[in-house]
Amino acid sequence: MIDVLPGEIARRHKVESGFRRLVVLAWMAALLALAPAAHAQLGGRGGAGNPAQRAPTQSSPTQNKTVGPRSGGDDDDARIQVTQRAEPVAQTPVDPLEIPPEAKKKIGTDSDLQLPPATGELERQYFPYYQEKRGDYRFRMVPPLYLEHTRGEGTAQEDTESLTGLLYYRRRSPKTDADIVFPLAWRLRDRENRVLVLGPLAHREAPNEHDNWVAPLFFQGARKDGGYFHSPALLTTSHWDEKGAFTIAGLYFRNRTGSDVDWGIAPLFYHGDNGNTDGARRTYTLAPLYFHRERELDESALTVIGPVISASTPKRQILDVAPLLFTIRGKPETGGIRESHTTLFPFFHYGYNDKQSLFVLPGYLRRVTQTADTLITPLYSHATTRNGSTSLTVFGPLAPIYYGFKDTDVGYHATGILPFYFGTGGPTGWSILTPLFGRWESYGVSRSYWFFPNITLSSDQHGWETDIHPIVYTGRSDDSAHTVLAPFFWDFASAKGRTTIGFPAYWRFADTAAGSVTQVAGNTLYMQKKTAAGTDWQFHLLPLFSYGENPTGYWWNVLFGLAGYDRAGSYARIKAFWVPITVSGATSTASSPNSGSYEGSLK
Repeated sequence: MIDVLPGEIARRHKVESGFRRLVVLAWMAALLALAPAAHAQLGGRGGAGNPAQRAPTQSSPTQNKTVGPRSGGDDDDARIQVTQRAEPVAQTPVDPLEIPPEAKKKIGTDSDLQLPPATGELERQYFPYYQEKRGDYRFRMVPPLYLEHTRGEGTAQEDTESLTGLLYYRRRSPKTDADIVFPLAWRLRDRENRVLVLGPLAHREAPNEHDNWVAPLFFQGARKDGGYFHSPALLTTSHWDEKGAFTIAGLYFRNRTGSDVDWGIAPLFYHGDNGNTDGARRTYTLAPLYFHRERELDESALTVIGPVISASTPKRQILDVAPLLFTIRGKPETGGIRESHTTLFPFFHYGYNDKQSLFVLPGYLRRVTQTADTLITPLYSHATTRNGSTSLTVFGPLAPIYYGFKDTDVGYHATGILPFYFGTGGPTGWSILTPLFGRWESYGVSRSYWFFPNITLSSDQHGWETDIHPIVYTGRSDDSAHTVLAPFFWDFASAKGRTTIGFPAYWRFADTAAGSVTQVAGNTLYMQKKTAAGTDWQFHLLPLFSYGENPTGYWWNVLFGLAGYDRAGSYARIKAFWVPITVSGATSTASSPNSGSYEGSLK
């Protein structure tokens, strides 16, 4: 793909404008031939005269008074001096649309302003070609073979463009030249920028730069601080400037950013160097089964050759043959510590430094530090920490027989002869566990017992509990208590209420805060609740009989209203065959003793 430079864009814009002007000129010339009386003027634009300058206005008179004592008299009137002051007047520019040179440079265009209209008498000639002239403007035409348009004729700014045979375009001007034989040959000049195109060949020259193209075989160009070369046939592309460069040629690549360079031949070889000269240089080299890296800042190096890995820092030297051999050596002479570690996986490991050591064999581990010593084997293990304050001894663990632990700092010990006995003791409590019995006590806090196979008893500062798993659970904790004989009896009581279930015949739910009770026993139902005036309760022998009382009266029903009676003060109502009949008092249901009670849906 060819990049178009800004000067080239301007040049093309001018060429296209020339073509458009020639087409317009041809059309206008045809009109002139048909109507000689018509007047046409090409290549300029109309303008108006400059407005006359207006004279500056005069300011009003000003008075200058002398203030203070004056000679010649004590009470003389102040003398007044009248002067005229002219106000500043902005001069109207001759051409208000003219762009100053400084602003023109900032705008960034290379297009000149359009010439002013030609002046003078229009002269015409019809043989041997059509021609018209006016001042520095001239137009010639032999349609459709030849068209010519000229401005600035006879001056240093003469600009002539012509079209011959509808194929050859020519232009000559102080800043722009063009010779185009469409579409084979192009020769263009835009100031110091020159372009020559002959079919697939292209050449461009400008100050400090050039381009040479043979499309689509190769594209080459140079700039003041760089250049480019692209050749699809050679599988090559390259571009460079003062900040960096990038090149691909087949399998070879090279990339530079400042002083940082990476290059290689994919996939065989890669190399990189950041080129730093201030003590932070980094390099790497990568090839099949080989990798090498160096970092100057931390004085480290890494080399990998197949399974062999070598790494070096000021404090350590590492040499590995993965996955079998691993070694580390310290460098105390350059700031490291005295240490050595060797592993022959999975058979052997030994390592040490100034503070600890570790030795490992199959079935054996020994670790020693300044405060701890640990030994682990399949049959015997022993460990001490905190300079011997704690100790652990185990015979096992493959066949555990004995377990012993002691912490002298807190006075705690634990002993086990497994699986027959395990016991602990210390300042806060003690415990014992055997196959038939267990006891755990925390002095002054809690105590628990276990009896074979599933009986547990416990007590603490809040209460007690006795369980026979999974049938009996009883206990109390502060204000709460529970009794469970699964799956037939459940009782849970607290300060908020109580729930009792004798499955499946008995159900009782009491809410202390609301003062309500709901109880089901067989085919009986009892409900009670507290109201502002007293207690509202009712009893049902389902489905035969119901009776209830409230603070204002009472009621009863047979077969949910086959026969019934309600009484509340002076209000009375009877039921016969489920039809309510008011016998005294108001008929409003609001005064009924059953309004708002449990009985509403049952009677």
